[in-house]
Amino acid sequence: MEDFLIAARAVHYASTISLAGVFAFLCLIAGPSASPRLCRRLSVLAWTSLVLALCSGGAWLLFVSTQMSGQSAADVVTQGVIGIVLNRTQFGEVWILRSGFAVILAVLLMMPHGWRGRSWRWTGLVFAASLLASLAWAGHGAATPGAPGDLHLAADVIHLLAAGAWVGSLVPLALSLAEARRNYDLGAISAARRVVVRFSVLAALSVVILFTAGLINTWFLAGTVPALIGTRYGHLLLLKIAIFIVMVVFGAVNLLRMAPRLSAGAGDRHRPVEAALGHLARNASIEALLGLCVLTIVAILGILPPGLHTEPGWPLPFRLELGALRPLANFELVIFSVLAGIFTVGGVATGAAGRYRAMTVVWAGVLVWVALAVFVVRPALEPAYPTSFFAPAEPYAAPSVARGAHIYAENCALCHGAGGKGDGPAAAALTIRPADLLEPHLFAHTPGDLFWLVSHGKGDGAMPGFAGTLSSADRWDVINFVRARGAGSLSHTVGPQISPLAAPPMPDFAFIEDGRQQTLAALEKTGPTLIVLFDAPPNAGRLARLTAARRMLTNAGVREVAIDLKPGPPPRTGSSPSLPLATVSPAVAATLQLFCAPGDGGETDLMLDRAGHPRARWSAKSAAGLPDADTLVADAAQVAQFPAAAESHAGHGG
Repeated sequence: MEDFLIAARAVHYASTISLAGVFAFLCLIAGPSASPRLCRRLSVLAWTSLVLALCSGGAWLLFVSTQMSGQSAADVVTQGVIGIVLNRTQFGEVWILRSGFAVILAVLLMMPHGWRGRSWRWTGLVFAASLLASLAWAGHGAATPGAPGDLHLAADVIHLLAAGAWVGSLVPLALSLAEARRNYDLGAISAARRVVVRFSVLAALSVVILFTAGLINTWFLAGTVPALIGTRYGHLLLLKIAIFIVMVVFGAVNLLRMAPRLSAGAGDRHRPVEAALGHLARNASIEALLGLCVLTIVAILGILPPGLHTEPGWPLPFRLELGALRPLANFELVIFSVLAGIFTVGGVATGAAGRYRAMTVVWAGVLVWVALAVFVVRPALEPAYPTSFFAPAEPYAAPSVARGAHIYAENCALCHGAGGKGDGPAAAALTIRPADLLEPHLFAHTPGDLFWLVSHGKGDGAMPGFAGTLSSADRWDVINFVRARGAGSLSHTVGPQISPLAAPPMPDFAFIEDGRQQTLAALEKTGPTLIVLFDAPPNAGRLARLTAARRMLTNAGVREVAIDLKPGPPPRTGSSPSLPLATVSPAVAATLQLFCAPGDGGETDLMLDRAGHPRARWSAKSAAGLPDADTLVADAAQVAQFPAAAESHAGHGG
């Protein structure tokens, strides 16, 4: 059934683009000078396209109805399921609207040729373009919510219209050139020259629009390198882009090499003009076939989950960690990449024009700029694994960290040690010392890197794989514990001054305050957060000062959460105002304990940015002491300037 759906979608895309292309050709390229014979042939093409659009659209509706209902095609037809789909789904409503456009086009095509003037052509173009553009509401763009969804949908609409103007006009162009070869006189050659020039302008504009809208669509559906090269969706999208580039090359050959030969004039049938007409017609036909291949890929992409919603399998043994580059290197990389792109365009243009010596020089320049870019990024190359860009299947949160602590104690502490410093009881007998899991290098690895190492071990035999003994969820739990413990250890190095260098983030956790459950992740969306951790019973005076600070912080847009990690009897506050302490589960308390140090003196304060990174740290026994309200407000204003956590587009590991 899926293959039939793909076929129906491909035929429908091709036929609606062809129908729009016929009217675009008549209005924008051929004009009123089109010969009666060419108009009749284009009318046949338009009728064929319309019939195919109606038949394939009906098949598409039938397949969608069977998928939605889970019933057979016969039951869908006999039990009124199609009517429900038409009246109660967006797909059905769009289908009804598009059927109306198709009926109007059929009426237009029934009109006698003598009535088909300028108004007829432009009316046909409007409704054919509407029929084509409305396909966007049946694609991924219509499913993107909010303002980004409006941009995505708009990009889909102009992408379809540009495809109709360029790809849809290719067959009419080939028919027009064939007509010029058939007549082959000065008038026919002159008309063909005008047609080719107008088509070239329209095609160039369409290519620019397709490229721009394609970038927007790619960002929404496969906006990361892993999603592009590590998913089936990305592979098909890259193939589509490659075919698109080949089509552009054929178009460049037509524009830069073949079109100028039409200026030679008409003579005997063995002159270069006739050969140029043949080459132009043939290349247009090849472009049309390549366009059909692109539309088939589009039909497949439409039923696949987007690359950003699919787990990418990284195929390369390395990855780029651009954050490791010096700032100037990032600028150099951008410059070299832009120059390589410009030279690539020049290489294609000179090759299409037949200037092979210039082409050789330009492509040599491409190699030089690429080589310089590779040299610049060499320090950013890091080892990578097939799971390097997996997103954790278990969220980086306190419950997972707590489960991971038990799994670590049972399976990892023997070598890495209870504290993670690589000094476990079995470490002395190993030829290679276990890694110190408290060192900053831990965070040079992605969670997906760690998942691969925990699952498959290290190739040097220093660490066994646990894929056979621990479930996928258990492996993610232990990774979350190791990351949280490392983050807690590194947070101890953060000082009382706001640091532009972010420490690893604190895990998410839930707490109850004022009888209402909240999460750290929810607070981070609103602005900086002050986390106050009491590792010893807080005194009434400190709670009173924090209560006063809370008022100022709230006015400044900062949330304050105070947690007693070892709750006992409530303190006697007398008449002093008391700060309400948040209540957390034992798992959360154990996780937050990782961010306290033995020498903190019973209280640890952490100022977190909107991504959960500790940017400043104070403790009761530190030289700077605990901050007052004015200091916290001033520091929070600085922390608010740091960006929020980027939205994850990855899938889930398994």
